[in-house]
Amino acid sequence: MAAHVMRRFGARVVDGFVVALPAVAVAWVALPFLQTLLARRVRKLTMREVREIRASGWDGQVAKESLGDSVSMIGETIGMFAAGLMVCGLALWLLYDWFAHALFGRTLGKAVLGLRVERFDGRRPGVVCGLIRSGLINGVPLMVLVVGWTYALAGRTDYPAIVSVAQWVVFGGLFLVLLPAHRTLHDWVSFTRVYATR
Repeated sequence: MAAHVMRRFGARVVDGFVVALPAVAVAWVALPFLQTLLARRVRKLTMREVREIRASGWDGQVAKESLGDSVSMIGETIGMFAAGLMVCGLALWLLYDWFAHALFGRTLGKAVLGLRVERFDGRRPGVVCGLIRSGLINGVPLMVLVVGWTYALAGRTDYPAIVSVAQWVVFGGLFLVLLPAHRTLHDWVSFTRVYATR
């Protein structure tokens, strides 16, 4: 059982690298846009803050608040950029996982580690089962992150999104370890099972 769990975990790691490559390429292409956006926002904020500092008679407290606003704005912009990249990466993983299982019955990671996904009748998962499976393992964490970041952007930081994702991963993984059939939650709901081909 431990070997099966490790193979599934290893397949997930390989798939993570497969998805990370295009995600890094998107980030590389998007980086100049972030730099341009930051430069514009900093320039605009600086001009406004300089006017406020002058109007205050060069008050030190106003200058301190101005600097705090600038740092906060830069942090928010970088945070939104990182959130957007993470959401794109998870969405890409969802699509990759869905189509790979629907068309081939396994992802590249599962192929490398000798695993295959099939329905109980022995056929490939297909479009619907593949979507349910991928939606549970990738879509739910994606939605949790989007909701968490929406709360954070609205100024509510009482429950970090990463905690929800970690809970989801642990909860889903417990099915694999504890239940007699060693099937995860997404296997149960999509009526599929993972088996070793070698």
